[in-house]
Amino acid sequence: MDLEAVKLSDYVEQFQSNINEKSVRAVFPEMTTNENPIWVGSPSFLSMAGYYFLSFFLFGVHVLFYWAATEKSIGSENQSEIILGVFKWLIDVTDVFGFIIIIFIIAKINHYFNFSTSSRWTTTWLLLNGLIPLFLVSSDFILGYLDISLGGYEIPNWNKSYYLLLGLISSGLMIAMTLLYQKAFTYAITDRRIHISKKFLYLDTSAHGVILENIENLKVSPTLIGKIFDFGNVHLITASGIGLRDDITDLGAGIASSSLSEEEKGLFKSLFGWVTIQRQRKTVDQKPEDCLFGIRKPLKIYRLINELIDDKEKEPLLQENLSE
Repeated sequence: MDLEAVKLSDYVEQFQSNINEKSVRAVFPEMTTNENPIWVGSPSFLSMAGYYFLSFFLFGVHVLFYWAATEKSIGSENQSEIILGVFKWLIDVTDVFGFIIIIFIIAKINHYFNFSTSSRWTTTWLLLNGLIPLFLVSSDFILGYLDISLGGYEIPNWNKSYYLLLGLISSGLMIAMTLLYQKAFTYAITDRRIHISKKFLYLDTSAHGVILENIENLKVSPTLIGKIFDFGNVHLITASGIGLRDDITDLGAGIASSSLSEEEKGLFKSLFGWVTIQRQRKTVDQKPEDCLFGIRKPLKIYRLINELIDDKEKEPLLQENLSE
């Protein structure tokens, strides 16, 4: 074996010496006995920073509407007071419908531009923040207009404090679910495959492996925050198209278009199409279940995978030399 091969082997062994093989196999029972675990990892905390930012941003919108509705004052004449004045004007003109429109606009922007948070579940969560007050207000109006009684039960009117309450509940749930979602993924690299395991709330589980020989291209894509704190995505691209996706115009919003009839699709597009349509482009798959998402030291893992691939390519040559 030449000097280069020895160097590659040494680099791989540095990773292999830092893991507990027994614990790795417990997490990945599908791992075969012929595989040797080299590395194990999971998404870093900051890899989900986009979801945390969106949660706090949306909570801030709820707080601003609450302050505007209750005539709260920031106590200064700076830009914050001007922004609060805009929200007060919006409530005076449109009442709660201004809040609903703002939430739908946020949902539209987040979904359309294919951010890391542009998933159907996030879009559904944003839409629910707008649909809850819309349901309360419209139900109260319709029941009153038609003079319909619910047998002593009354749908609560939209209260000013509900802005703050809805913000606390929805943002708190989003942060909690993001933490659970982050911990749902575990990745492992062996001398034969790359394993990706997902166990989310005991309901959404999956496991799949990518054979090293099938990987045609690797791509590292750290975000700006990732470059600062040394984490990022490592994308595994194969000839069959694994690792790539087509962002196509769809119904989104957490509803599978295949489950709708043509008439229902037309109605849904009329009501929410402006929120759910995404632009079309071909890109690497950013989902944590389809790449090594938000892992620490991605460039080192990038090199590790490349060296393992090189080792696999040298195996036939070594076998020929041994047979001779």
